[in-house]
Amino acid sequence: MNLGLADAFPSLTAVAMGEKKADLILKNCRLVSVYTGEIIPGTEIAIHRDRIAYVGNDADHAQGPDTRIVNLENQYVCPGLADPHLHIDQFVLPSEFARMALPCGVTSLFSDPIDVVSAAGYRGFEEFRRLSEGLPIRIFQVVPGGLPVDPKFSKSMSMTLLEEQSALRHPHVLGMGEVFSWTKVTSGDPRTTKSISAMLERGCVINGHTAGASGKKLNAYVSSGIISCHEPINLDQVIERLRLGMWVMIREGSIRRDLKEIIPGILAGEISTDRLMFCTDGLDPAEIAGMGHIDHCIREAVRLGLDPVDAITIASRNSFDYYGMGRDLGGIAPGRLADMVVFENMQSFRPGMVFTGGVPVASDGTMTAPVKKKRIPSWTRDTVRLSALSENDFQVSSKKTLRQTPSSCLPRLSPE
Repeated sequence: MNLGLADAFPSLTAVAMGEKKADLILKNCRLVSVYTGEIIPGTEIAIHRDRIAYVGNDADHAQGPDTRIVNLENQYVCPGLADPHLHIDQFVLPSEFARMALPCGVTSLFSDPIDVVSAAGYRGFEEFRRLSEGLPIRIFQVVPGGLPVDPKFSKSMSMTLLEEQSALRHPHVLGMGEVFSWTKVTSGDPRTTKSISAMLERGCVINGHTAGASGKKLNAYVSSGIISCHEPINLDQVIERLRLGMWVMIREGSIRRDLKEIIPGILAGEISTDRLMFCTDGLDPAEIAGMGHIDHCIREAVRLGLDPVDAITIASRNSFDYYGMGRDLGGIAPGRLADMVVFENMQSFRPGMVFTGGVPVASDGTMTAPVKKKRIPSWTRDTVRLSALSENDFQVSSKKTLRQTPSSCLPRLSPE
């Protein structure tokens, strides 16, 4: 994805050479390098507009009379964090989620809006995408995969093949969300096959959902080009998927919390963490307020024994590498977008200053940038229509007569 580097690089080159001056320079940083696994003291970072132009031990050549200087006094700096798979629409509007995620150091979200699409189809998808734009956080979308999961049990709306392709024209729509029913893939369901093929032809990412799949069934699913999953709940499931070339999103959210079951085994087996990510899948605002977001994943993984630099790499670079966006995001290096987190302690990892595109958006747990809440159109409040209900609607009839068990045959309960 080209997020503007093609137009920006001539100016970045000039700043790096000292021929043009930076807008912002961060001095006296301890840089967490997700590329080498090092912590590099005495680093200076020069930023021009929304991108990094220079990273090194002396940025004086990029300093001009209008350059803003921030002395970080040996605090750590790492890339902005990412949640590579979540359903924002299960809980709140994008603007409200941004208010809670940014103070946690999370600058990018990868949204799979299954609930709004289930209720409002393509029109709902486009409206939710609109609500996600223009915020001080980056929100990327994927087209929900495989709705409804089973039409015999669900009346949810979905998107046609033509609508899916139309959605992909927007630069912030990256591909397809989790393909829930892996049996549709392994059985060759025609609609699912056409949708996946169209995504693959365009080089799009397709997220997976492989709960219960293993052996030949998992192989068949992966052979379709779906190479990620957030459903593994133990080490054996993680290892099987990694060995088949998948990326694994370790889930730590309101639906499940799996870090404690997976990280110790990864460490004991000396398994590479290069294809691991942290994700929430979905996160209740009350849990963000109480525990945090992806920053909590870093703290918990470190508590379980993971090296802090590895934990930060999993929480940042790996997600962008998976989505093919590493040229723009995921690390602190020349040319990258200036999404950064400043913090004081590698073990406790509490975000201080948070930058999105070189602009400070949060500080010490509080938003410092405005978050505009957009108007929600009235039609979105009229997507569920039920006729009047009575107690008879909740009765379940049966053609068979149930034989009542005599009271003398029922077990006796102790007074205790």
